[in-house]
Amino acid sequence: MPAQLQPQLPPSRRHLTEWILFAAGLLSSGAILLYMILTERAGAIEGDAARMRAQSLVIDQALYRQLAGVRSALDSARHALQPDSSCDSACRRTLLQSLRRSMPGVRALLSIGADGRIALSDDDIGDRRLDDRRYLDGLHHLCNASAMTVSDPFENAPGEFNIKVSMSLGLDNGCGRGAVSAILNPDYFDAVMRSALYAPDMYIAIADAGGRRLLYVPPDPAMMRRGLPERADDGVERLVVRRGMTLDGLQMNRELVIALGREAAEVTRPWRRLALTCIVGWSLFWLTCCAGLVMAQSRRRALRVLEHAAELDRSDAAERVELALNGASLGLWDWDLERQRLRVDARGCAMLGYTLLEQEQGQVDWNALVHPEDADAFASELERHKAGLSQSFEAEFRLRHRAGHWVWIQSRGKAVARGPDGRALRMLGTRSDISARRHAEAEIAHLAFYDGLTNLPNRRLLMDRLGHALAKAGRAGGYGAVLFVDLDNFKTLNDTLGHDMGDRLLEMVAFRLQLVTREADTVARLGGDEFVVLLEDLGAAPGAAAGTAEIVAQKVLDTLSMPYQLEGHELRSTPSIGVVLFGDAHHTIGDLLRQADMAMYEAKAAGRATFRFFDPGMQAAVDAATRLEADLRQALVDHEFVLYYQPVVDAGGAMTGVEALIRWHHPQHGLVSPSAFIGQAEKAGLIVAIGDWVLEAACAQLAAWSHHPASACLSIAVNVSAGQFQGSGFVERVRAILERSGADPRRLKFELTESMLVQDAEDMAERIGTLRALGIGFALDDFGTGYSSLNYLRRLPLDQLKVDQSFVRDMLTNPSAAGIVQAIVHLADSLGLDLVAEGVETAEQWQHLRLLGCERFQGYLFAAPMPADDLGRRYHLGTVACAA
Repeated sequence: MPAQLQPQLPPSRRHLTEWILFAAGLLSSGAILLYMILTERAGAIEGDAARMRAQSLVIDQALYRQLAGVRSALDSARHALQPDSSCDSACRRTLLQSLRRSMPGVRALLSIGADGRIALSDDDIGDRRLDDRRYLDGLHHLCNASAMTVSDPFENAPGEFNIKVSMSLGLDNGCGRGAVSAILNPDYFDAVMRSALYAPDMYIAIADAGGRRLLYVPPDPAMMRRGLPERADDGVERLVVRRGMTLDGLQMNRELVIALGREAAEVTRPWRRLALTCIVGWSLFWLTCCAGLVMAQSRRRALRVLEHAAELDRSDAAERVELALNGASLGLWDWDLERQRLRVDARGCAMLGYTLLEQEQGQVDWNALVHPEDADAFASELERHKAGLSQSFEAEFRLRHRAGHWVWIQSRGKAVARGPDGRALRMLGTRSDISARRHAEAEIAHLAFYDGLTNLPNRRLLMDRLGHALAKAGRAGGYGAVLFVDLDNFKTLNDTLGHDMGDRLLEMVAFRLQLVTREADTVARLGGDEFVVLLEDLGAAPGAAAGTAEIVAQKVLDTLSMPYQLEGHELRSTPSIGVVLFGDAHHTIGDLLRQADMAMYEAKAAGRATFRFFDPGMQAAVDAATRLEADLRQALVDHEFVLYYQPVVDAGGAMTGVEALIRWHHPQHGLVSPSAFIGQAEKAGLIVAIGDWVLEAACAQLAAWSHHPASACLSIAVNVSAGQFQGSGFVERVRAILERSGADPRRLKFELTESMLVQDAEDMAERIGTLRALGIGFALDDFGTGYSSLNYLRRLPLDQLKVDQSFVRDMLTNPSAAGIVQAIVHLADSLGLDLVAEGVETAEQWQHLRLLGCERFQGYLFAAPMPADDLGRRYHLGTVACAA
């Protein structure tokens, strides 16, 4: 339908309809915005409350473990302090000190007599302020032997609060028997609770069910004397989360509550900023819409007036063209080639800071403003179009702005008039400012080849420069070097101070590396805390090149080892540097970086904070390890492993069991001992498969021996690695192997090393308990050489200790070794553990061990490890080796 025939609303009704729609949109969007703001506030409060609930659970678990440890220490102390105990006063004090030192959260342990006075204390600093008479006078009336009593906090110094935990000294119920008491270290619990603080306005309190505060973080003596109100005396509203503390099994005399709180204003601060931003944005939007509607209605009124005047049609069309040009930010130019006169419109002049008047007065020479580097390309493209070689003219070049800087211009045009000879007479075109696009392209190119944090060349640019350096060294015969720099303990810095501080350190490292290298050298960041320095033109002699590289490496080491000042912190970080020369042989980029990386790890192995040059022996070691790994994988496939057995004898020399020891029948190297391949098997992740094979073979041998009276009573001890024992599914695999082989689990024993005990003791105890339920025994191998701890022996259900052969070898000549062996014998006897002495090689050692009370022995004095066939013949077992 033609436009003049379309029905139109009267202007007044149209305006009213638009304002009604505007008001509806304003109100509906305001309601939606209000709903979203209130929902966001509720979400912010609930989110912070959920986070505090999670933190309260963490605190609950940490304090429960500590209180459980305190209860265990008190229970152990009161057993040792019984009147019928053989332990004298000095022994009891030593025991109290040992128990206290094993519990980092306990400041002192006290024994309180029936008269309410301190009978014995491990308080070696003599702090009598810990003698709280009001509390001590009531402790000797404790009647419930299993209850643990917690005191109110008391100040032993101004602003320093302590808490005492006590149990009756009697082992059964009854009053007036005294008590044993532990004074908790407030600093330790403060550190545990402080780790849960994530906001400066946050506090954490531990209180009883009546609101009495026992602990408060951050420390505030005034707050320790208050309850737990929702609103403090200062009128500040706080968000408080409470959680009843888990006390199962502790039998404490009071309920404990964990309370975490924050100022409500701090929780909702981000929400208020968001609400303000949304309201301001909403207001600006609708104000803009209102202004736009007013402008649109005004423009329509003006257009209606212009439509009635036919003589204004051309002006109206010109206005529309002008609006289009303004929207596209285009300037028009008209070039009279015959007169060499170039005219640019107001927009084109404004792009460079000029006015039409200045152009009319001849103050602007557009050709003279072209950048010298772009002039040739601009002229060439112009001549091509003038000669008719292109359909249109298009060029990108720089023009000098009136203020002095350069502006990137894209100019497009076309010859609109030509002479009879085809020569261009006049050109029309447009120009636009493309500086923003050019800058964005330059930034993208920069980010593709440079690290965004340090502004150093990244891996891509480094590879390119390494390729050029190798090609140059190959042509000229010179030498260069690559330094691989890795920061020591950088992960610890990130974990303790945060990634922001780590980024600051990386920026300073990059700056220092550039200070100690030449401008022609390349300093690049590979990623993380790894940097590479490429040194070129170090000379034609390898010795001189190595000397120069060593000087640079030492400068880098000294510079990066200097302290760093970061936001008030003085940090120290050292590098480990690997250096490799290139130029004397054919190298690839991958070879150089791999060799430099190997040298860097050699520097770390040498103690860090040093540098090492690449040695071909490093590559040989890596190649050897790779070959060994491949051979081990093939050995599992080809069944090249075999078990040897070393007897374990009693005091009379009769064999009571054996230890299974793996050997490898290598096709080229013959019989290989485990020390040559177990380490590589652990690194390669093959130790689980090898360990399972050993267990299969040992169980099959047990099943075979069970059919002969002479061997049915023998047990087999199998060494189990940490990776195998702690891996998932180990218990299920053991159960399956026992079922397949038919072996008696009571004849099977697992030997664990002390280094395995420093892992999760709870998980270790659970696994050992599950396997012991099947009938399997457990021995602690090489006892005394690792992380020996009475705590592990107390917590883990072990059956046997094996004295390390180093003590047995030296006990006849070294009094210290002899004392250790005697102590281990007494320890095993007191704990009810079987004891085996390893490495017995002489009759004198055997005789001395028997005099000490040792009843099991293993060593070359009795027999070397041997195959099952030889063992059967030697001990007349009446059986042969069974297939694994």
